[in-house]
Amino acid sequence: MGPLLPILVISLAGGAYFRGSTEEKNKGVLTPERALVFETALNEVKDPAKLNKLAEAFRKAELAPQADLLEKRAKLRELPAPVKAERREAFRKGMSSHDTTAINNLAEAFEKQGATGAANALRKYASSLNPPATVAK
Repeated sequence: MGPLLPILVISLAGGAYFRGSTEEKNKGVLTPERALVFETALNEVKDPAKLNKLAEAFRKAELAPQADLLEKRAKLRELPAPVKAERREAFRKGMSSHDTTAINNLAEAFEKQGATGAANALRKYASSLNPPATVAK
């Protein structure tokens, strides 16, 4: 049932999303149902056409930040294989670097392109290199 789970979640949540999106009072509101569709799409949907369709629905619901991120994610999925390989290599280099400024700059670049998971992993790694100073008592 593994591969069917994302389809089932999107189908069920999508129905709730579109039903809720027709209500004027929910325009611009990231309801729990919409949040579920959004998170599932980011984490599970690989098809750029489906991501773009969801982005369009979020934009119509006046949820521009979510629509923008879904569109960026769709563009990432459409990148040619050599570009994807270059991005993976940049990520690997970032995860082996000890320059926290460079790592955080790389994370920012990934974030702006819609690669939120990679950006979060890089930021977490950078923060582990410079743990906060503790005050001795």
